Amino acid sequence: MRVAVVGGGITGMSACDTLSRHGIACDLYEREATLGGLAGSFEVNGARLERFYHHLFTSDTAMAELIASLGLGKRLEWLPTSNAYFAGRTYRLSTPLDLMRFTRLSLFDRFRLGLLYLQTRYVRDWRPLEEITARDWLVRMAGEKVWHAVWEPLMRGKFGRYADEVAAVWIWNKLKLRGGSRGKGQEERLGYLRGGFGQALEAWEDRLRQQGVTIHTETEVTRIELADGVATGIWLGDQLRAYDRVIVTTAPSLLAAMAPDLPPDYRQQLGGIHYLGNVCLVLKLDRSLSDTYWLNVGDPSIPFTGVIEHTNMQRPEDYGGARLAYLSRYLDVADPAYGLSAEDLLASYLPHLKRMFPDFTRAWVQDCWAWREPYAQPVIGLGYSRLKPALRTPVRNLWLSCMAQVYPEDRGMNYAVVWGQKVAQELLREAGLAAEDEQEGNEDA
Repeated sequence: MRVAVVGGGITGMSACDTLSRHGIACDLYEREATLGGLAGSFEVNGARLERFYHHLFTSDTAMAELIASLGLGKRLEWLPTSNAYFAGRTYRLSTPLDLMRFTRLSLFDRFRLGLLYLQTRYVRDWRPLEEITARDWLVRMAGEKVWHAVWEPLMRGKFGRYADEVAAVWIWNKLKLRGGSRGKGQEERLGYLRGGFGQALEAWEDRLRQQGVTIHTETEVTRIELADGVATGIWLGDQLRAYDRVIVTTAPSLLAAMAPDLPPDYRQQLGGIHYLGNVCLVLKLDRSLSDTYWLNVGDPSIPFTGVIEHTNMQRPEDYGGARLAYLSRYLDVADPAYGLSAEDLLASYLPHLKRMFPDFTRAWVQDCWAWREPYAQPVIGLGYSRLKPALRTPVRNLWLSCMAQVYPEDRGMNYAVVWGQKVAQELLREAGLAAEDEQEGNEDA
């Protein structure tokens, strides 16, 4: 059996890893020059830094196990971090005590907000939460004042025109994930691979090659060959390559574009999944903006939704003494801001940075980079489980595994590893090649 895997992000790498360890010949196709997708990195002062901010939660066991299997486990650090919220001024929100000092809310509403965090840990059945919007659920749980003061600006900053359509299951999972990644003192603890996750991707790529995976970078799959309802290969421009199975790990709409002969109802299902893009402006600074790692921006007049100061979690000396900060913005790719250069983005952000950090000047910025991803965040609407595609498509021998299927969890490196394993195990199971323990442990998808 020979399998083509389309998309060289973590999901595609994970699928190839699992298949090749079972003796399956795999070809991995990636249109960019390097593997890793959203976890790809670039060089800053001789060190590697992710283009988009990444870290692990304590529950991200699949990614942690992968790192250990690559011989890098000793470099994975679990570090206390700090969180804050900006709405005219900065409020620290790292601990329960910080919450009690959140004077933007009354004491009663602070209590309701804290109770919301606690209650999310005890939700056992998430399915009712996909039938109610995040707004309605948050208002029910914590009240209108908490919604308007805290959640509404964040939801609108994240999802824009889709904010009122997002299901409660999305925000519940976010609260559960962050609330559960804490140390004994209730401080948030996050994992980071010292030296960057890029070194894990490089070691992983080497392992894939050693296992017999053929990797094609800078190679775009333009079409999937379908014959009588069966996937039989892929097209690279005008070149057809035959395969026994095809796994696609891109956004659903890209699968629809590569396979125009898919059944109409399935194409409609894929087209119903909407994504937001992301623009991440990375600043190289000569000093820190603040002492906070993660600053949520709850002011709708500010165009970016988060300031993530990487070197408030990692050592600046690992990056030649530079301070590094991500300014994250979610938006429709049709938004003119999506195509702005790094310098133009910075120019538009300068007055807002000055407002947030009064001492800040343009002279602090030594360099900047803008990174873009058109498929950064699936929009999780009501009843999303009915829209979510299965791993097995209606076309025989054609499979789909991507971040739109991770639901009710949300995107992240850990789930990319998991869902690469899932699609590979499901393919092996269908072919009668999966081990019994894998068959038993594989969820219905």
